[in-house]
Amino acid sequence: MKNYILCFVLLWQFAVNAQNRFTQILPETEYISTENELNNFGMYDFSPVILGLEMNRTYGTIGNSYRRIHIKITKVEKDIANPNVYSVTGKSKVGSNVESFTGIIKLQSVKHIKITELDNEPVNPSAKYEGVISGTYEFKEPTDRNHFGVFEGTYNALFLITKDNVVFYNDLGSFSNGYMNNVYQGFWTDYQTKEAKICKWADFRVPDVSGDFDLGAGEFSPNEKYNNKGWQTYNDAYLRKDKSALAAEEAVWWE
Repeated sequence: MKNYILCFVLLWQFAVNAQNRFTQILPETEYISTENELNNFGMYDFSPVILGLEMNRTYGTIGNSYRRIHIKITKVEKDIANPNVYSVTGKSKVGSNVESFTGIIKLQSVKHIKITELDNEPVNPSAKYEGVISGTYEFKEPTDRNHFGVFEGTYNALFLITKDNVVFYNDLGSFSNGYMNNVYQGFWTDYQTKEAKICKWADFRVPDVSGDFDLGAGEFSPNEKYNNKGWQTYNDAYLRKDKSALAAEEAVWWE
């Protein structure tokens, strides 16, 4: 029943936000095939992809008013018994409140995409395969306190495999407009009240948002009308080059 409700709400959200921007990690034209190749990738460890970047460039929102949420994945381990399941540890931050969570990502598909090129030349000549991993996530906060809950939804990420069979986070397309990676789209649900809030985040920009919120094309640019929702320091740092705001944006808040 829970999965049915989640699917229903996701479909409803898609219908309501049909005009939103950055709804997909890649355009359909970038896929070589729609075939699911997951069964061919059990030998590979996607932990480095899920772990993401060391720098603080993950942006997210919770609720309908685009309140800012910070998310950091701090540890990822592949399940030895089930090669498509990854145990995840991380932290979230809303305002000044920092909370921990643990959970899993279940991979459900791998799809082949075109090699990233610039001026008709491969950006990384050592890459033999570029693709998108997709699945679901469930990250649980502690259950012993009020106003805690669970993050649930869908996960998509870009990866590449080198000719030496090493898996890497794929940031080769970061020069292109609308680039994002490690895309999480779903809900946070309060354990006690069962209230579900839209919650989504990704590296480099928030996915599936209105043009009223993200004014940027090449780069993420939250509308200043939402500064009171947690975006003041971002705009001060990157629009006004304020040093103290930049330090706040780059702070390692999850340690």
